[in-house]
Amino acid sequence: MNRRRVLQSAGTVALVGLAGCIDGVQDHFTGSLQSPVPVEITNDGDHPYDVSLDAVARGNGRESYEEAFTITPGERVAPPHIEGEDQQFRVTRHGNDEVDDLVEMGTITDETDLVLISLYEDEIELEIIEDETEAEEEQEELEEEHDDGSEGDGDGDDDADQG
Repeated sequence: MNRRRVLQSAGTVALVGLAGCIDGVQDHFTGSLQSPVPVEITNDGDHPYDVSLDAVARGNGRESYEEAFTITPGERVAPPHIEGEDQQFRVTRHGNDEVDDLVEMGTITDETDLVLISLYEDEIELEIIEDETEAEEEQEELEEEHDDGSEGDGDGDDDADQG
């Protein structure tokens, strides 16, 4: 067997061996770009709440996000960002002796730009925003509210409703 035949055989074997990998490499480079999505939680209730956030990837059922917090009244929390990919998102406000557990669910996609969660005495408001301009406006509004709330109203009776 001459050297040319050996090199042709080696080249053919190498190409056949890589044939199955080409689809995987192509999928890797042609897939959509997934950007992290900011999450904001605000406690607008009168009690501190234990809150858990979790997400399950659609398609494979893999848990893709899990966080837990205790949030005091008036507090705003910015948990780690969630990946902008197809997943089922769940917010659970854990009750205690005085209140029941509340659960709210939504879908995160590659179009999602912001996730806003507001906790109230009797409900959870989950807002999944997919418009970039609206997401920016909401974040600016939250910043303004937070800045205004941290200064108080200056009349000295900020705690007047508390017993």
